Amino acid sequence: MPEDLTEIRNRPAIIVRLRGGLGNQLFQYAAGRSLASRFGAPLMLDTKSGFRSDLFGRSYALGAFALSNTVLEADSAGHGFCAELQSRLLRRHEILRLKLLGRYFSPSIQRLRVSGPTVLDAYCQSPRYFLGVEDALKEELAFKAIPAGVDSAIVNEIYFANSVCVHARRLLGACADRAKTRRSVVDYYGACGINYYRSALAKLAREHGPITAFLFSDDPAWARENASRLVTTDCTLKVIDEQDTLKSFYLMRLCKHFVLANSTFGWWAAWLGEFARKAVYVPSVWNRGEKRFPLELFPDGWSIVPTA
Repeated sequence: MPEDLTEIRNRPAIIVRLRGGLGNQLFQYAAGRSLASRFGAPLMLDTKSGFRSDLFGRSYALGAFALSNTVLEADSAGHGFCAELQSRLLRRHEILRLKLLGRYFSPSIQRLRVSGPTVLDAYCQSPRYFLGVEDALKEELAFKAIPAGVDSAIVNEIYFANSVCVHARRLLGACADRAKTRRSVVDYYGACGINYYRSALAKLAREHGPITAFLFSDDPAWARENASRLVTTDCTLKVIDEQDTLKSFYLMRLCKHFVLANSTFGWWAAWLGEFARKAVYVPSVWNRGEKRFPLELFPDGWSIVPTA
């Protein structure tokens, strides 16, 4: 059962302040799990304070997964001046490092000393943060149950085909009620173009034989309108018109291969994909607003495809 924060004031504990969407929360959870394992400390999830001013109205999204029973929920706001100062310094350092250097891994987080409650408030978008606990993570990030309403016919199609998850993030709903903010979000992250997807699918078909691509997107209208433009030799494509995040995530990770958008949501679907010979393709431009291509973001073996 969850402990109250007052009960761990003088004991080591990792408190992860979750924020962002599902993909971001998975990275934060994974980094917290690794730190907690290394220090033999309980892992507590702050499921509240990181979402209080979220422009997208996002909230805690990990409840569908079989997280370890040592994971506890908490609100870390006001936990203590030292813990709060440390978390803010880590986050500011991370933002500068991403924008200026393109380095997605920070040794300073791995060097944290955990002698008491420690708040981790950083995106931690690198598999290097959870080296050594990958098997445990895959067990904990299994779905507790198949999401209600998942189409079993689509599940069978994906399972029996040489299936490819194609993820096209268009940021359609980004800050929909704030036009100026939405424009700045779209400009910073950008979206992958048709040529990128065609190149990746053509490469997949050449290397892995005829493929069936399943197109997932936050913009179903764009997906339907452009589906025929993505198709290449030895490739058929089907649009999955599913806007429920968990249903989409469940279906995506069933695929054998992956062509990703610049999205942590797709990143985790690919990382959790269980096909032993999976191929994963990522765009050569990750986020437009970052000056360099991301280092330490992708596992060994994932292939970079030019976006131009």
